[in-house]
Amino acid sequence: MSAGHVHGGPECKALFARLSEYLDGELDPAVCAGVDEHMTDCHRCRAFLESLRRAVAFVAETESPSLPEDLKKDIVSAYERARR
Repeated sequence: MSAGHVHGGPECKALFARLSEYLDGELDPAVCAGVDEHMTDCHRCRAFLESLRRAVAFVAETESPSLPEDLKKDIVSAYERARR
């Protein structure tokens, strides 16, 4: 990390924009290495990343509610009307 790093500054904001891709393993390995390096020294970004990881895990573990069949049909009908 650069000596002039400002926690919450432009470097952190640029990183926040890529965290979803980082968690999904969609970033180039060199970019991931840069994120990892940034995380070693930036407690705010590290805390935000851990919070994001917990949120993703929570959503993944949460069951989707089932919709009544008549509501499903209404949604499909509305979609088809909107496409026309």
